[in-house]
Amino acid sequence: MVSTGQTDKISRNQSFHNIQVITADEIDLFNFQTISEVLQYSLNNFSVYGGKEGYILNYAGTGRKNVRILLNGLPMYQTSIDNFDLSKIGLTEIERIEILIGSTGVYYGANAVFATVNIITLEPSSQLIHVRTNINSSSNGDLNAVAKGTVNFGRHSAGFGIGQYFFSGVGGTDSFRVSQWKPRLRTQMEFNYKYRILSDLNAFFSAVHISSRTQDRGYPVPNTLRAYDVDQRVNQSIFHGGIVGKISKYHTIDFSHSFTRYHLNNDKTVKILSDLAVYKNEDRSAFDRLKYDEYYNHFKISKISDKHKFNYEAGLEFSHQRDQERSILSTVKTNITQISVLASANYKTSENLSLRSGIRYTSSNKFNTKPLYELGLKYRMSEAADFIANYATGYRTPTFNEMFYTFENPDLNITGNLKLQSEIFNRFATTLRIKSDKALFYTNLFWVNSTNGIQLSLIDPDIQLYQFVNVRSSKLIGQNVNIVHYGDNLRLEFSVSNNGINQYPEEVGSYYFSQQLLFKTFYNFKKVNTTVGFISKYQGKHLETRENALGEIEDFKQGGFWLVDFSVRTQLFDKPIYAQIGIKNLTNTLNVGGSYLALDRISDENINNKIPISIDYGRRIWFSVITTF
Repeated sequence: MVSTGQTDKISRNQSFHNIQVITADEIDLFNFQTISEVLQYSLNNFSVYGGKEGYILNYAGTGRKNVRILLNGLPMYQTSIDNFDLSKIGLTEIERIEILIGSTGVYYGANAVFATVNIITLEPSSQLIHVRTNINSSSNGDLNAVAKGTVNFGRHSAGFGIGQYFFSGVGGTDSFRVSQWKPRLRTQMEFNYKYRILSDLNAFFSAVHISSRTQDRGYPVPNTLRAYDVDQRVNQSIFHGGIVGKISKYHTIDFSHSFTRYHLNNDKTVKILSDLAVYKNEDRSAFDRLKYDEYYNHFKISKISDKHKFNYEAGLEFSHQRDQERSILSTVKTNITQISVLASANYKTSENLSLRSGIRYTSSNKFNTKPLYELGLKYRMSEAADFIANYATGYRTPTFNEMFYTFENPDLNITGNLKLQSEIFNRFATTLRIKSDKALFYTNLFWVNSTNGIQLSLIDPDIQLYQFVNVRSSKLIGQNVNIVHYGDNLRLEFSVSNNGINQYPEEVGSYYFSQQLLFKTFYNFKKVNTTVGFISKYQGKHLETRENALGEIEDFKQGGFWLVDFSVRTQLFDKPIYAQIGIKNLTNTLNVGGSYLALDRISDENINNKIPISIDYGRRIWFSVITTF
């Protein structure tokens, strides 16, 4: 059962979309500690290392703003932030992660273009008291501890989780800083409360606070003995609450509210490598102190039933995002407000044919967005095979920096653009899905066209004035093939993708293709209470010629690499105590050659500076102990 893409839960095979489910068992088995690590091992998702900006999602080579990331179906951060470091989000109280492939702009709105990642937290245990702990460490010297528990009394259920991650940073010396890893500290606390109004109708409240500190040790500046370091502190708070569940046998409502707050502060220092003296660096940019918040709510009602031919969903959404730190344009408030109405309907015309349609209209105080719509068809070819076709539109909102940011120096001036419109995507996809009791096969062929793309352009050569404008277009085509086998003891998963991107659509045939392979296997030796897991992903090389943020044509190259993890879990003493040992990055080839000049944003620090694509974490052995009682 999956909950992403609609108000009520449905069977994964019942959905018009392909949905990958990553369970808490898989997360534990491979010692994934952040959302970034989980997405590394899903098809078409991989993170790039963007210096002090952290680990940035890059979906199918298209950038970081085309995937919607949710917590229990509600926003996890503001869609108008230019970058959100996914390595900041720990996995403290996770039940599963659902990755819906395809556009869900009609249902979820902004940025749900290529995929939607929905992080589902634990349902309260049926036990009166339930506690679970996970303590793990690796040969790198990092230490991670997670504890979570639930208590039930009458109609009330409450849960609490806390996670603490510490990494001291190892490797390299001050004179050879390119090998150094970033010291990091992260604390995450979660509280969940649920009150059962009716048997399937609940009121809920949840609070998550994430605090992290990362010391970014800069590379030595060429021909000097100086290195510029950044001590970054991030605090993020997420509050969700509402009423969700069934109000009748077939009708479900979701009346939910969300408030998120994000605060980043970069303290800068200069280190003299000859005598290791440290001095405070007063050269702070507009990006060294960020403070955003967003209030969001929605009301959605649906009727979903296999017994009826006609089903529907309808809803109303409101969001208000603010930049509280920078008053960039003195006469303009740096806030973005959106109001949306949405509706979709499914109609079963016959026993074998179902049709789907939907529409969303969004109004904003700062930009224009065309109405979104979707059309879907699902034809049952046999008891085991379905053919599905979808056509949907989606949009990406302009960011705070693209609309409001102003930067001036003698060589380059950037001014915000309050006339920006949303970037629009049109996506067509077909799926062949074949299923049995223990196996699932599906192949997905898709085509995406982007118009109104936002990029930085020179608008006045005399004063070197740049502005973000709607001029870029691109095309993406690709095919994914997925095979999953669920046996009593053995689970296998194999996926392959071949994607091509064309950032110059006027030039016929100028697609740049890259390939990915993903393989997972889990085997449970029941007699000895032991599970063995193996996971591997190949990211093919990526070559293309494209225009950078300064309007210059440059060659972009990224070498291919393998990610390989292996782990073993065994139960101790016939008690709910589990010991795990594993190896991460078995091939030790995560260090990717290549760099890029930012395409979608320029800060006053990366002008004409290329950012490394990735950083080498190296091979490491990890060990963990998990207890439940």
